[in-house]
Amino acid sequence: MFRRRPPHPVLEPFLHMAAALDDAQRALLAAIPTARDDGIPLAEAIVAFERGLAETEARMPAWRTPATAAMHDECAAAIRAARVECETLRLEPETLSFEALNARIGDVLHPLEVFADTERALRRGGS
Repeated sequence: MFRRRPPHPVLEPFLHMAAALDDAQRALLAAIPTARDDGIPLAEAIVAFERGLAETEARMPAWRTPATAAMHDECAAAIRAARVECETLRLEPETLSFEALNARIGDVLHPLEVFADTERALRRGGS
């Protein structure tokens, strides 16, 4: 019989932090126009994204333990990388094409994928 390991004890504070990160990502994605919406101005989306990253960083210490230190450090590095990409995006012209804007926002969000890997590991009870 297989027994599932219980989730890691820091999963709940991690998920609380991840909610702030999700809000930040959604704020940036709001700049991408859709068939029904022109999207918000890129500068506004960047400010909201950066605000969300700051909230995420404020919640990061709650899930750092000796057992999660390596994952925590990877996530902290991902936030730093996303900030660098975001600053590059800030310098882009306001007239990016849909494809270019979509790609550049993808570049900003890509480093943050490590948070999904971390969540999966914590749900499995691992570190």
